[in-house]
Amino acid sequence: MDILFPGRFSILTKIHEGIIRNILNRYAREGKLYIGLRLIVDENWTNYDNPFTFYERKEMFNIIFGKEIACRKICVVPLKYGLNIRKDMKKFCGKIIPIYTREKIWAWGGKFLGVPTIYEKRDGFSATDIKEKIYEILKNQDKLPDYINEIDIEILNFMNDKERICTMKDFANHPNEDRGKFGLKKWLKTLMEGKPQT
Repeated sequence: MDILFPGRFSILTKIHEGIIRNILNRYAREGKLYIGLRLIVDENWTNYDNPFTFYERKEMFNIIFGKEIACRKICVVPLKYGLNIRKDMKKFCGKIIPIYTREKIWAWGGKFLGVPTIYEKRDGFSATDIKEKIYEILKNQDKLPDYINEIDIEILNFMNDKERICTMKDFANHPNEDRGKFGLKKWLKTLMEGKPQT
């Protein structure tokens, strides 16, 4: 069957890779796996809650899953969260398909919105922990090390671009403790007030 796996995927880690290969083998063997990259953007397509743009994250998936993407076993699509999920599914997946998640809120949200959900409990180290580890490294230096156990070497090389390092350092040094919601409050405020997003 076809399945949607949504998430921020701020940095594509070996944890993500393992989960995705598990989904392919267990649930999407006869279908397609859609990777839904979360977007919270302004009119200039600036992503507020992620150091990497949709296109940069899509490139990370091409680096690791190029073969599966080329044969259309995996398809990377942009997604807005919340009430847009059914609309986005119809637009990018062609129909309503099950969501795979390791987040309880997605399981509840899927049920509320009438979208079938496959929920598996999250265990152990998370991709967010790895992202925070990278932010801690970048607080003290201007380059990532040549090796980080939880990240593929090709992804590490991709991130070590000077401009991308600067963006990640901005996130690492942002005073908001929940950098995963970087700029989200501003975005929601402008949305609620009906003002153009700047």
